[in-house]
Amino acid sequence: MIFVYCDGASRGNPGPASYGVHIEDESGSTIADFGEALGNQTNNYAEYQGVIAALRFLTTTDHRLVTIRLDSKLVVEQLSGRWKVKSPEIRELVFEASQLLGAFDVKLEWIPRDKNTFADANANKALDEGDFHGEEADLPLSAAQPRSIRAPRQKIEPTTLVVIRHGSTNSTAANLIAGGDGEDIGLSEKGLKEAKLSAAAVSPLLKFFDLPPVTSIINSPMKRTTQTAEALSGIEGVTLFPDERLREIAFGEWDGMSMDSMEIESPEVAKWRASTSQRPPGGESIQDLEERVSELVSEAVLDNQGRTVVLVTHMMPSRVIAKLAQRSADSTYWNVNFAPGGISVYRFFGTGFVETFTINSCAHLIQG
Repeated sequence: MIFVYCDGASRGNPGPASYGVHIEDESGSTIADFGEALGNQTNNYAEYQGVIAALRFLTTTDHRLVTIRLDSKLVVEQLSGRWKVKSPEIRELVFEASQLLGAFDVKLEWIPRDKNTFADANANKALDEGDFHGEEADLPLSAAQPRSIRAPRQKIEPTTLVVIRHGSTNSTAANLIAGGDGEDIGLSEKGLKEAKLSAAAVSPLLKFFDLPPVTSIINSPMKRTTQTAEALSGIEGVTLFPDERLREIAFGEWDGMSMDSMEIESPEVAKWRASTSQRPPGGESIQDLEERVSELVSEAVLDNQGRTVVLVTHMMPSRVIAKLAQRSADSTYWNVNFAPGGISVYRFFGTGFVETFTINSCAHLIQG
Protein backbone atom coordinates (compact mmCIF):
# COMPACT_ATOMS: atom_id res chain seq x y z
CA MET A 1 0.00 0.00 0.00
CA ILE A 2 1.19 3.50 -0.84
CA PHE A 3 -0.37 6.79 0.19
CA VAL A 4 -0.97 9.68 -2.20
CA TYR A 5 -1.61 13.17 -0.82
CA CYS A 6 -2.97 15.77 -3.25
CA ASP A 7 -3.84 19.42 -2.79
CA GLY A 8 -4.90 22.30 -5.00
CA ALA A 9 -4.31 26.00 -4.45
CA SER A 10 -5.95 29.05 -6.03
CA ARG A 11 -5.28 32.58 -4.84
CA GLY A 12 -8.54 34.32 -5.67
CA ASN A 13 -10.56 31.25 -6.72
CA PRO A 14 -10.37 31.70 -9.62
CA GLY A 15 -6.86 33.09 -9.61
CA PRO A 16 -3.25 31.91 -9.88
CA ALA A 17 -3.51 28.17 -9.23
CA SER A 18 -1.38 25.08 -8.74
CA TYR A 19 -1.43 21.57 -7.39
CA GLY A 20 0.95 19.68 -5.13
CA VAL A 21 1.45 15.92 -4.76
CA HIS A 22 3.26 13.94 -2.07
CA ILE A 23 3.53 10.14 -2.30
CA GLU A 24 4.92 7.91 0.44
CA ASP A 25 5.01 4.23 1.40
CA GLU A 26 3.67 2.57 4.56
CA SER A 27 6.85 3.40 6.47
CA GLY A 28 6.48 7.11 5.65
CA SER A 29 9.42 7.15 3.22
CA THR A 30 8.92 9.57 0.34
CA ILE A 31 8.34 8.07 -3.09
CA ALA A 32 7.72 11.32 -4.98
CA ASP A 33 7.09 15.04 -4.55
CA PHE A 34 6.00 17.32 -7.39
CA GLY A 35 3.82 20.29 -8.25
CA GLU A 36 2.70 22.35 -11.22
CA ALA A 37 1.49 25.91 -11.77
CA LEU A 38 -1.79 25.99 -13.74
CA GLY A 39 -2.38 29.65 -14.58
CA ASN A 40 -5.69 31.22 -13.55
CA GLN A 41 -8.01 28.44 -12.43
CA THR A 42 -10.42 27.54 -9.64
CA ASN A 43 -9.36 25.60 -6.57
CA ASN A 44 -11.59 22.67 -7.58
CA TYR A 45 -9.89 22.48 -10.99
CA ALA A 46 -6.48 22.48 -9.28
CA GLU A 47 -7.52 19.69 -6.88
CA TYR A 48 -8.51 17.46 -9.78
CA GLN A 49 -5.36 18.20 -11.74
CA GLY A 50 -3.36 17.05 -8.71
CA VAL A 51 -5.21 13.73 -8.58
CA ILE A 52 -4.80 13.21 -12.33
CA ALA A 53 -1.08 14.05 -12.22
CA ALA A 54 -0.53 11.65 -9.33
CA LEU A 55 -2.34 8.83 -11.12
CA ARG A 56 -0.46 9.45 -14.35
CA PHE A 57 2.82 9.22 -12.45
CA LEU A 58 1.74 5.99 -10.75
CA THR A 59 0.90 4.36 -14.10
CA THR A 60 4.65 4.48 -14.82
CA THR A 61 5.39 2.50 -11.63
CA ASP A 62 4.50 -0.95 -10.29
CA HIS A 63 2.37 0.47 -7.46
CA ARG A 64 -1.27 -0.60 -7.79
CA LEU A 65 -2.57 -0.70 -4.19
CA VAL A 66 -3.19 2.97 -3.45
CA THR A 67 -4.90 5.21 -0.89
CA ILE A 68 -5.52 8.75 -2.14
CA ARG A 69 -5.98 11.35 0.58
CA LEU A 70 -7.38 14.83 -0.02
CA ASP A 71 -8.61 17.63 2.21
CA SER A 72 -11.35 18.44 -0.33
CA LYS A 73 -14.48 16.53 0.65
CA LEU A 74 -16.10 17.72 -2.57
CA VAL A 75 -13.51 15.97 -4.76
CA VAL A 76 -13.61 12.78 -2.68
CA GLU A 77 -17.41 12.59 -2.88
CA GLN A 78 -17.56 13.45 -6.59
CA LEU A 79 -14.89 10.91 -7.54
CA SER A 80 -16.67 8.32 -5.41
CA GLY A 81 -19.85 8.97 -7.41
CA ARG A 82 -21.88 10.07 -4.40
CA TRP A 83 -22.16 13.74 -5.30
CA LYS A 84 -23.32 15.14 -8.62
CA VAL A 85 -20.90 17.16 -10.78
CA LYS A 86 -22.58 20.23 -12.29
CA SER A 87 -19.69 21.96 -14.07
CA PRO A 88 -19.01 20.57 -17.59
CA GLU A 89 -15.31 21.38 -17.20
CA ILE A 90 -15.09 19.47 -13.92
CA ARG A 91 -17.11 16.60 -15.43
CA GLU A 92 -14.32 16.20 -17.99
CA LEU A 93 -11.73 16.03 -15.21
CA VAL A 94 -13.84 13.55 -13.24
CA PHE A 95 -14.07 11.38 -16.34
CA GLU A 96 -10.31 11.51 -16.95
CA ALA A 97 -9.52 10.76 -13.30
CA SER A 98 -12.04 7.89 -13.28
CA GLN A 99 -10.43 6.37 -16.36
CA LEU A 100 -7.05 6.43 -14.61
CA LEU A 101 -8.46 5.11 -11.33
CA GLY A 102 -9.56 1.96 -13.13
CA ALA A 103 -5.94 0.77 -13.30
CA PHE A 104 -5.58 0.69 -9.50
CA ASP A 105 -7.00 -0.92 -6.39
CA VAL A 106 -7.72 2.43 -4.84
CA LYS A 107 -9.31 3.92 -1.74
CA LEU A 108 -10.30 7.59 -1.54
CA GLU A 109 -10.10 9.29 1.86
CA TRP A 110 -10.92 12.76 3.13
CA ILE A 111 -8.43 14.12 5.67
CA PRO A 112 -8.31 17.39 7.64
CA ARG A 113 -6.18 20.12 6.14
CA ASP A 114 -3.58 19.85 8.92
CA LYS A 115 -2.93 16.24 7.85
CA ASN A 116 -2.16 17.29 4.27
CA THR A 117 0.79 19.58 4.93
CA PHE A 118 3.27 18.03 2.47
CA ALA A 119 0.94 18.30 -0.53
CA ASP A 120 -0.11 21.80 0.57
CA ALA A 121 3.54 22.87 0.76
CA ASN A 122 4.19 21.42 -2.70
CA ALA A 123 1.21 23.29 -4.14
CA ASN A 124 2.43 26.58 -2.67
CA LYS A 125 5.96 25.92 -3.88
CA ALA A 126 4.66 25.41 -7.42
CA LEU A 127 2.59 28.57 -7.13
CA ASP A 128 5.54 30.65 -5.92
CA GLU A 129 8.43 29.08 -7.83
CA GLY A 130 6.85 27.27 -10.80
CA ASP A 131 6.72 23.60 -11.78
CA PHE A 132 9.03 21.22 -9.95
CA HIS A 133 9.55 17.50 -9.43
CA GLY A 134 12.10 15.13 -8.05
CA GLU A 135 13.95 12.89 -10.48
CA GLU A 136 11.66 10.00 -9.56
CA ALA A 137 8.63 11.98 -10.80
CA ASP A 138 10.10 13.15 -14.09
CA LEU A 139 7.41 12.34 -16.65
CA PRO A 140 8.46 12.62 -20.31
CA LEU A 141 6.99 15.41 -22.41
CA SER A 142 4.67 14.37 -25.23
CA ALA A 143 6.21 14.20 -28.69
CA ALA A 144 3.88 16.95 -29.94
CA GLN A 145 3.75 20.25 -28.08
CA PRO A 146 1.47 23.33 -28.33
CA ARG A 147 2.56 25.81 -31.00
CA SER A 148 2.60 28.79 -28.64
CA ILE A 149 5.77 29.24 -26.58
CA ARG A 150 3.56 30.67 -23.81
CA ALA A 151 1.50 27.48 -23.51
CA PRO A 152 2.30 25.02 -20.71
CA ARG A 153 4.45 22.07 -21.82
CA GLN A 154 2.37 18.92 -22.19
CA LYS A 155 2.98 15.32 -21.17
CA ILE A 156 -0.09 13.82 -22.87
CA GLU A 157 -0.05 12.98 -26.58
CA PRO A 158 -2.69 15.19 -28.23
CA THR A 159 -5.84 14.21 -30.09
CA THR A 160 -6.95 16.33 -33.04
CA LEU A 161 -10.71 16.82 -33.32
CA VAL A 162 -12.17 18.08 -36.59
CA VAL A 163 -15.78 19.20 -36.14
CA ILE A 164 -18.04 19.56 -39.18
CA ARG A 165 -21.60 20.84 -39.18
CA HIS A 166 -23.81 19.00 -41.67
CA GLY A 167 -24.74 20.58 -45.00
CA SER A 168 -27.90 22.58 -45.65
CA THR A 169 -31.42 21.15 -45.58
CA ASN A 170 -34.73 22.59 -46.75
CA SER A 171 -35.36 23.53 -43.11
CA THR A 172 -32.08 25.47 -43.05
CA ALA A 173 -33.19 27.50 -46.06
CA ALA A 174 -36.63 28.15 -44.55
CA ASN A 175 -35.16 29.06 -41.13
CA LEU A 176 -37.15 26.31 -39.42
CA ILE A 177 -36.18 24.70 -36.11
CA ALA A 178 -34.85 21.18 -36.71
CA GLY A 179 -33.81 19.34 -33.56
CA GLY A 180 -32.65 15.88 -32.70
CA ASP A 181 -36.14 14.59 -31.91
CA GLY A 182 -38.00 15.96 -34.94
CA GLU A 183 -38.35 14.89 -38.56
CA ASP A 184 -35.18 13.18 -39.76
CA ILE A 185 -34.65 15.29 -42.87
CA GLY A 186 -31.89 14.77 -45.41
CA LEU A 187 -29.63 17.24 -47.18
CA SER A 188 -30.95 19.51 -49.89
CA GLU A 189 -29.21 19.72 -53.25
CA LYS A 190 -27.20 22.63 -51.88
CA GLY A 191 -26.38 20.62 -48.76
CA LEU A 192 -25.08 17.66 -50.79
CA LYS A 193 -22.70 20.02 -52.60
CA GLU A 194 -21.56 21.50 -49.28
CA ALA A 195 -20.91 18.02 -47.91
CA LYS A 196 -18.68 17.17 -50.88
CA LEU A 197 -16.80 20.46 -50.61
CA SER A 198 -16.25 20.00 -46.88
CA ALA A 199 -15.10 16.41 -47.37
CA ALA A 200 -12.53 17.52 -49.93
CA ALA A 201 -11.27 20.32 -47.66
CA VAL A 202 -10.45 18.29 -44.54
CA SER A 203 -7.20 16.66 -45.66
CA PRO A 204 -5.66 19.88 -47.11
CA LEU A 205 -6.63 21.75 -43.94
CA LEU A 206 -4.92 19.15 -41.73
CA LYS A 207 -1.82 19.24 -43.93
CA PHE A 208 -1.77 23.05 -43.76
CA PHE A 209 -1.75 22.88 -39.96
CA ASP A 210 0.71 19.94 -39.97
CA LEU A 211 -1.72 17.69 -38.11
CA PRO A 212 -2.22 13.91 -38.46
CA PRO A 213 -4.55 12.51 -41.15
CA VAL A 214 -8.06 11.34 -40.37
CA THR A 215 -8.25 7.92 -38.71
CA SER A 216 -11.95 7.74 -37.77
CA ILE A 217 -15.27 9.54 -38.11
CA ILE A 218 -17.93 9.76 -35.40
CA ASN A 219 -21.25 11.10 -36.60
CA SER A 220 -24.70 11.94 -35.35
CA PRO A 221 -26.94 9.13 -36.66
CA MET A 222 -29.43 11.60 -38.17
CA LYS A 223 -29.83 11.49 -41.94
CA ARG A 224 -28.34 14.92 -42.66
CA THR A 225 -25.18 14.24 -40.63
CA THR A 226 -24.84 10.70 -41.96
CA GLN A 227 -24.93 11.99 -45.54
CA THR A 228 -22.29 14.60 -44.70
CA ALA A 229 -20.11 11.98 -42.98
CA GLU A 230 -20.48 9.54 -45.89
CA ALA A 231 -19.06 12.15 -48.27
CA LEU A 232 -15.94 12.37 -46.08
CA SER A 233 -15.72 8.61 -45.58
CA GLY A 234 -15.73 8.14 -49.35
CA ILE A 235 -12.64 10.34 -49.66
CA GLU A 236 -10.75 9.32 -46.52
CA GLY A 237 -11.63 5.61 -46.68
CA VAL A 238 -12.38 5.33 -42.96
CA THR A 239 -15.33 3.79 -41.13
CA LEU A 240 -18.23 5.76 -39.68
CA PHE A 241 -19.16 5.32 -36.02
CA PRO A 242 -22.67 6.73 -35.39
CA ASP A 243 -23.20 8.01 -31.85
CA GLU A 244 -26.48 9.28 -30.39
CA ARG A 245 -24.64 11.80 -28.20
CA LEU A 246 -23.87 13.92 -31.28
CA ARG A 247 -27.54 14.44 -32.16
CA GLU A 248 -28.85 17.98 -32.32
CA ILE A 249 -30.46 19.29 -29.15
CA ALA A 250 -34.08 18.14 -28.81
CA PHE A 251 -36.46 21.08 -29.29
CA GLY A 252 -39.60 19.10 -28.39
CA GLU A 253 -42.82 20.94 -29.30
CA TRP A 254 -40.87 23.70 -31.01
CA ASP A 255 -39.51 21.40 -33.71
CA GLY A 256 -40.55 22.45 -37.21
CA MET A 257 -41.61 25.94 -36.14
CA SER A 258 -40.23 29.07 -37.73
CA MET A 259 -38.35 31.53 -35.57
CA ASP A 260 -41.11 34.12 -36.04
CA SER A 261 -43.97 31.79 -35.10
CA MET A 262 -42.10 30.53 -32.04
CA GLU A 263 -41.85 34.10 -30.73
CA ILE A 264 -45.64 34.45 -30.97
CA GLU A 265 -46.83 30.98 -29.95
CA SER A 266 -44.29 29.99 -27.28
CA PRO A 267 -43.96 32.43 -24.36
CA GLU A 268 -41.52 29.94 -22.75
CA VAL A 269 -38.85 30.93 -25.25
CA ALA A 270 -37.81 33.97 -23.19
CA LYS A 271 -37.16 31.80 -20.12
CA TRP A 272 -35.30 29.28 -22.29
CA ARG A 273 -32.98 31.95 -23.69
CA ALA A 274 -32.14 33.17 -20.20
CA SER A 275 -31.28 29.74 -18.80
CA THR A 276 -29.13 26.70 -19.53
CA SER A 277 -31.35 24.47 -17.37
CA GLN A 278 -34.74 25.43 -18.89
CA ARG A 279 -36.14 22.82 -21.31
CA PRO A 280 -38.44 23.51 -24.27
CA PRO A 281 -41.76 21.70 -23.83
CA GLY A 282 -40.82 18.04 -24.33
CA GLY A 283 -37.22 18.88 -25.22
CA GLU A 284 -33.69 19.11 -23.81
CA SER A 285 -31.93 21.84 -21.85
CA ILE A 286 -28.50 23.18 -22.74
CA GLN A 287 -27.17 21.35 -19.67
CA ASP A 288 -28.62 18.06 -20.95
CA LEU A 289 -26.91 18.60 -24.30
CA GLU A 290 -23.64 19.68 -22.74
CA GLU A 291 -23.49 16.60 -20.53
CA ARG A 292 -23.81 14.09 -23.37
CA VAL A 293 -21.54 15.92 -25.82
CA SER A 294 -18.85 16.50 -23.17
CA GLU A 295 -18.88 12.80 -22.34
CA LEU A 296 -18.35 11.86 -25.98
CA VAL A 297 -15.56 14.42 -26.46
CA SER A 298 -13.70 13.13 -23.40
CA GLU A 299 -13.93 9.56 -24.68
CA ALA A 300 -12.82 10.52 -28.19
CA VAL A 301 -9.85 12.48 -26.83
CA LEU A 302 -8.63 9.88 -24.35
CA ASP A 303 -9.11 6.92 -26.73
CA ASN A 304 -7.35 8.48 -29.74
CA GLN A 305 -4.13 10.08 -28.53
CA GLY A 306 -1.81 10.87 -31.43
CA ARG A 307 -4.64 10.56 -33.97
CA THR A 308 -7.27 12.69 -35.71
CA VAL A 309 -10.99 12.09 -35.24
CA VAL A 310 -13.72 13.86 -37.21
CA LEU A 311 -17.02 14.63 -35.46
CA VAL A 312 -19.89 15.30 -37.87
CA THR A 313 -22.70 16.96 -35.97
CA HIS A 314 -25.10 19.92 -35.75
CA MET A 315 -25.13 23.57 -34.70
CA MET A 316 -25.66 23.18 -30.95
CA PRO A 317 -23.23 20.28 -30.36
CA SER A 318 -20.65 22.28 -32.36
CA ARG A 319 -21.15 25.12 -29.88
CA VAL A 320 -20.67 22.77 -26.93
CA ILE A 321 -17.33 21.60 -28.35
CA ALA A 322 -16.21 25.19 -29.03
CA LYS A 323 -17.12 26.11 -25.45
CA LEU A 324 -15.12 23.16 -24.09
CA ALA A 325 -12.12 24.00 -26.25
CA GLN A 326 -12.15 27.72 -25.44
CA ARG A 327 -13.22 27.26 -21.80
CA SER A 328 -15.62 30.06 -22.59
CA ALA A 329 -18.83 31.35 -21.06
CA ASP A 330 -22.38 30.19 -21.75
CA SER A 331 -22.68 33.05 -24.26
CA THR A 332 -20.95 30.68 -26.71
CA TYR A 333 -24.38 29.10 -27.15
CA TRP A 334 -25.69 32.16 -28.96
CA ASN A 335 -22.73 34.26 -30.12
CA VAL A 336 -20.76 31.69 -32.15
CA ASN A 337 -22.20 30.65 -35.51
CA PHE A 338 -21.41 27.49 -37.46
CA ALA A 339 -22.34 27.52 -41.14
CA PRO A 340 -23.60 24.37 -42.88
CA GLY A 341 -20.44 22.56 -43.99
CA GLY A 342 -18.21 24.72 -41.76
CA ILE A 343 -15.08 23.06 -40.36
CA SER A 344 -13.45 23.62 -36.95
CA VAL A 345 -10.14 22.11 -35.84
CA TYR A 346 -8.99 21.63 -32.23
CA ARG A 347 -6.09 19.78 -30.63
CA PHE A 348 -6.79 18.36 -27.17
CA PHE A 349 -3.91 17.47 -24.84
CA GLY A 350 -6.07 15.24 -22.68
CA THR A 351 -8.88 17.33 -21.21
CA GLY A 352 -6.63 19.86 -19.51
CA PHE A 353 -5.35 21.95 -22.43
CA VAL A 354 -6.72 22.65 -25.91
CA GLU A 355 -5.35 24.48 -28.95
CA THR A 356 -7.81 25.97 -31.44
CA PHE A 357 -6.60 26.08 -35.05
CA THR A 358 -9.76 27.31 -36.77
CA ILE A 359 -13.45 27.77 -35.97
CA ASN A 360 -16.11 27.59 -38.70
CA SER A 361 -13.68 27.63 -41.63
CA CYS A 362 -15.80 28.21 -44.75
CA ALA A 363 -13.31 29.16 -47.49
CA HIS A 364 -13.95 25.83 -49.23
CA LEU A 365 -17.64 26.71 -49.57
CA ILE A 366 -17.12 29.97 -51.45
CA GLN A 367 -18.20 29.65 -55.07
CA GLY A 368 -16.90 32.13 -57.63
